[in-house]
Amino acid sequence: MHAHCDVAVIGAGPAGCAAAIALRRAGVDDVVLVDAGDGRRPRYGESLPPATGLLLRALGIADAFAALDACRCVGSASSWGADTLGYNDFLFDPHGSGWQVDRQQFDAFLLQQARNSGARVRLLARLESAADAGTDGLRLQLRSDAAALDTLHARFVVDASGQRARLAQAMGAERVTGDRLVCLAALLPLDAESPLGQRSLLEAVDYGWWYAARLTPGEAIVVLATDASILREQRLQQPSRWTSRLAQTRHIAASVCLQRKAPQRLLARQARSSRLSRCGGSRWLAIGDAACSYDPLSAQGVHKALADAVAAAPRICAVLDRHEDAAVIEQAQQMLTRFDGYQRIREHFYRQETRWLDSPFWRRRHAAQATAATHPEHFLKERSA
Repeated sequence: MHAHCDVAVIGAGPAGCAAAIALRRAGVDDVVLVDAGDGRRPRYGESLPPATGLLLRALGIADAFAALDACRCVGSASSWGADTLGYNDFLFDPHGSGWQVDRQQFDAFLLQQARNSGARVRLLARLESAADAGTDGLRLQLRSDAAALDTLHARFVVDASGQRARLAQAMGAERVTGDRLVCLAALLPLDAESPLGQRSLLEAVDYGWWYAARLTPGEAIVVLATDASILREQRLQQPSRWTSRLAQTRHIAASVCLQRKAPQRLLARQARSSRLSRCGGSRWLAIGDAACSYDPLSAQGVHKALADAVAAAPRICAVLDRHEDAAVIEQAQQMLTRFDGYQRIREHFYRQETRWLDSPFWRRRHAAQATAATHPEHFLKERSA
């Protein structure tokens, strides 16, 4: 089957759904949102900074989001570089407080808003290949089941497929990465008197760091971030070992109910800082984590995804209306420049923790910072997805 559209968006996560919504609001008639999954990928929670409210308003979905009644976040407390807690509150942020969202609920909300905007949604359709079709844009091969291959001709394609960046890599871009950070997360119950209120909690340990945030009045997301090698060596993917390590923390263990219910399974995901060698080209643009993925410490994942989508819509319209690629290429370069700035902030933040300089996790990060100061090309080409 052959089909045509103005814009195909690969990936129905926050970046892809926001791109579909923004493009429809900008007047693009035919937007197709494609995702290999069924829209129910397991996810737990994530922080949205206060400025995300501006992006939700720009997308025209702020009122609908408010109806989700997500937990408010007034700031964070962290044990980082010291045993005691330091506080960083949003009290003086002009945008007010942030949110702690259930990602499964939030992603489903965005997908429904994309549908409501008039975008066509194709789930369980995997991008197999992409080729330049000249002035017609790109020709995409999509596999909907084990046998069927469909052809979709798109005048422009947005890659919002996450770190795999399927479209970008099909167009010759390479993934480069600087670490092997992984996260292991679980949902744990909270007592009514839990000190984990409207602040998220961060605690550094010798093998990485822990994070906790309230998602509902009786439940919190708890995350361990460490290196893949440490995960394997200490077998931290086993719920019993993960829970044992959590019980040894000073602050987070006191905030959740470890005795009442240990997690039966953990949700694992890569959390590497990485970027594409190039984020766009003729008739295509990568956004969100497909373009550049940040350390979860930044709490910028969803915000960045929405911001990229909002910024991309008018630039893509310029390509469709006037065949002008310059604005898209400019955004592609801006995302790489922004990543360089993020890297400097990330390195500064990790440099503040000096209690375990002999441990593998922290030794690697301090060594990487020293290398980056003289050799910015320390990022390595990613050879496997």
